[in-house]
Amino acid sequence: MASVLPLAVGCSAGPDEKPPVVGTWKSGIGSIQFLEGGKLGEVSLLPAACRGEKSSTPVQFTGTWKHGKLEDAGTGAWATLTSVAGYPTCERYFQYFTYEGQERLQLTGVSIADEPFVRQ
Repeated sequence: MASVLPLAVGCSAGPDEKPPVVGTWKSGIGSIQFLEGGKLGEVSLLPAACRGEKSSTPVQFTGTWKHGKLEDAGTGAWATLTSVAGYPTCERYFQYFTYEGQERLQLTGVSIADEPFVRQ
């Protein structure tokens, strides 16, 4: 329930807006860099962010991203993550919102994503 609170009091971009996700974001589960043109830069996330494996050792990913919208979560970015170690590719949604004036991305659909990513 605590992870829902920022969404309730935060502000998301409008339904047709493209939120400003380009940049580097960090959270307790790792970091992700969204580059101009739809490529991902440096990405280091716990394995559970992509394939559900419980491990405290971050994994490096490559991939692409695009602006998108998730019906229940609002606007953000869809990221296609491919582990450099050869694990299967996964697609994850990062919802964009602001909370107390700070830009944040919330990784949706995984149980380890209680803490949002904040812009660096």
